[in-house]
Amino acid sequence: MQRLYHRFFARLPVRPLANDGELHILNPAEVRFIRRRHRQALAMSAGLSVAGFLAYFLPVYLLPQLFPAAPVSLPLVGAIVLPWAELLWGVFLMVVEIYALVLLNLWGVHEIAVATGLMGPHNKHLLAAEIVGIGIEDEHRGLLRYGIDPFLGMNRGVLFVFNLVLRLKGFLGSKLLRYLVQRLLGRLAVREVLDFIGMPIYMAINAYSTHVVLREARVIIMGQRLLEHLARRLPARFAGHDPRELLYATCQFIAVSKRDFHQNHYLLTKTLVERYAITVTAAPSLPPDYLDRLRAADPELRRVCVLLLVLGFILDGQVSWREYRRITALRDAGILEYTADEVRTFARAFLSGEGIEPLLARQLAA
Repeated sequence: MQRLYHRFFARLPVRPLANDGELHILNPAEVRFIRRRHRQALAMSAGLSVAGFLAYFLPVYLLPQLFPAAPVSLPLVGAIVLPWAELLWGVFLMVVEIYALVLLNLWGVHEIAVATGLMGPHNKHLLAAEIVGIGIEDEHRGLLRYGIDPFLGMNRGVLFVFNLVLRLKGFLGSKLLRYLVQRLLGRLAVREVLDFIGMPIYMAINAYSTHVVLREARVIIMGQRLLEHLARRLPARFAGHDPRELLYATCQFIAVSKRDFHQNHYLLTKTLVERYAITVTAAPSLPPDYLDRLRAADPELRRVCVLLLVLGFILDGQVSWREYRRITALRDAGILEYTADEVRTFARAFLSGEGIEPLLARQLAA
């Protein structure tokens, strides 16, 4: 399917749009364009769910002769009637809908890349692989190349169950709603009602999944360029002891605090490793006295590490309640001078395209 995605992406037109050249900052015209495209993508995503339901159930109701069933005998269950044709039709439509959603996401990410000025006719072919990867939600595990593991010290069984529930939430939600309606309506809950009762859930899931992809595209595109801007402003060297071990430990602390892989965190680590020639370790680890070392570090190095910590919390565009508590704990420990609400304000400013120049100016001041 990669060839299909790339051909579709290549055929999308690049419409000219005035931008200011600051890729990590959005002007009002760029913001309006991106929001309009975002709303259009959400509406089309929810519409795909409606079209899928109608394409599945209407033929089943109107042309039942096209969907034969066969009696089968199963262990522990006994004899049942298996609607094999209906099942195959449902699987086919599900696959079509999934690929249609992917193409819709590619269109949305393409429009965001054009709106921010990242992509134009002159460089579209050079950025195609990167933008398509964002659109199809390729999981970026580049942090492992630098010996950093966001799940360091976490129970793998808990992580597996959590991911399993995330993937089953649409199915479980639809079944739960169907059961509740059946219990409430009793004999009045005819098959047509029960069949279509899950449609709003899938509409919401489709729209939310598209929202997540487009939001993530904006975060990655602006985050990458923000890190390029940051790399030009980082100090070339630090006074005092070798700063590389503390900078490297800061990257691991960020990853453990976020508990997830993210392309921007990989690029932040890559920027630091390349700029300061940091030696990468094979086994992920976080020094138990990291906070004490940071508290006792040279003032300039400490300011940069604090900046990296704040960037680590906002570069994925969100600050969860667990991270909110972590930030509060760091402030109480005398590490951060920013409150959790201030960090969330930085995250909103970054995500909305306003930029975070006050933070950079304060932490990188001479």
